[in-house]
Amino acid sequence: MKIQSLIRENDRLVPVEVELNFIPGLPQIQFLGLPDQAIRESIHRIKSAIRSQGFEFPKAQQVLVNLRPSHLKKSSRGLELAVALGLLWESEQVPKPQEESVLVYGELSLNGGVFEPDDLREDFDPLEDLTVWTGTSEENKVPFTRARLTELRDLASPKILPGMPREYKVERPLFGLDLEFPERQAEMLKLVAIGEHSLLLAGPAGSGKSTIAKSLLSLLQAPSQEDLHEIIKSNKGSGGESLSWRPMVHPHHSTSPLGLIGGGVPPFKGEITRAHKGILVLDELLEFNPRAQEALREPMEEFCIRLRRGRFIEEHPAEALVIATTNLCPCGDWVPQAKVVCGRSLKKCQSYMERLSGPLVDRFQLIFFTQKRELSGVVSGVEILKTLEDVRGFRSEMAVKDPRFTKVAGRWKWEELIQDLPSFYLQELFPRELASRRRDLATLRVARSYADLEKAEKLTPKHVEKALKATYLPFEALKRLGC
Repeated sequence: MKIQSLIRENDRLVPVEVELNFIPGLPQIQFLGLPDQAIRESIHRIKSAIRSQGFEFPKAQQVLVNLRPSHLKKSSRGLELAVALGLLWESEQVPKPQEESVLVYGELSLNGGVFEPDDLREDFDPLEDLTVWTGTSEENKVPFTRARLTELRDLASPKILPGMPREYKVERPLFGLDLEFPERQAEMLKLVAIGEHSLLLAGPAGSGKSTIAKSLLSLLQAPSQEDLHEIIKSNKGSGGESLSWRPMVHPHHSTSPLGLIGGGVPPFKGEITRAHKGILVLDELLEFNPRAQEALREPMEEFCIRLRRGRFIEEHPAEALVIATTNLCPCGDWVPQAKVVCGRSLKKCQSYMERLSGPLVDRFQLIFFTQKRELSGVVSGVEILKTLEDVRGFRSEMAVKDPRFTKVAGRWKWEELIQDLPSFYLQELFPRELASRRRDLATLRVARSYADLEKAEKLTPKHVEKALKATYLPFEALKRLGC
């Protein structure tokens, strides 16, 4: 008899075929197909549960359990229920279900009680409608139908529970909403929050870099139920089960490259995967190990991490908004085009700036220099959020007519961005001295966010020229210092 069950693969559950057969021999269960130690230990629970419920274990029969595909190492918390049910169906102690193939996943107690493993609710996403035979659970909201068993003796009449969509509580954090920001910072916050552009904040100590980074979390778009499901899965085992908003991951600057992007044997998730659909804050960027900095270059563009360690190959999502803060001088006060009294030598300042990798800086779509005191007017965090929500309403309306608007501007591709611009304009648009396809793409993405803030359906040269001041001029100021 063949039964479908589930095994763990990375951070999800995938189907496995459980095949049972009886052959003459000692009354025992023999697993084939590379089971792990947890599966082998389930043999004793299966035997005890069957006998405690008044059923008989086959006499003078050896039970062979083959797990296919046979070449993969199997790890599972719920295979024991599949084996127990298959054994009872195959020995005809209980009538077989009418379906040709059923999916069974549950844990057994020694006295025959059946329980639903916790990972079934969060880590299993069926591709088609099916019924999962499982045990009791306190949580009823899963997107698939369950045949629930309290004990093995309920096998003839399980309780059928229809699938219900998962519901997660969404709660916006309040940090930064009660603060007031100078107009220049407020415009930058709107730009980053609406387009989710990666941002490098550079400036003197005490100029509000960390506060800006933390305030951005409260200004991001509310996550959908699907987003929260992905977020909780990405943070499994690290307290992410209680998340009600996008995550903010704040690794210490001593974190290794392995800790940032993941790795090991078998590969584990890094901090950038924990920040999936949220914010990764790299405070004091220049204090990070250079190898750790450079390891972020690919995921900042591809929004995923593909790791190969020995025979293990894993791909983890990394769609995180990267916000980095740094001082540009050992004294902490220097910024381009500003007069600063510094006791450090020019050589000392240049050696510190050499820690800032040019290719890594090029991955940041926006570079913003903070100042200690700005005399312009102020805008409250609540006002910024109100403006952003109004713009998001406009983008939702546009998404009905144009599928490009289903993505934030920071994720648009080159071909999608240039549709609204005349071809002759693009030829002379970007500065040639620092021209690169990556910097040009960043400029167009930021220009699209400026257009969103103005509720403009099409990108115009006016938006691009405005974006050039936010993408090229700060980048040029850092390049002149040898970054």
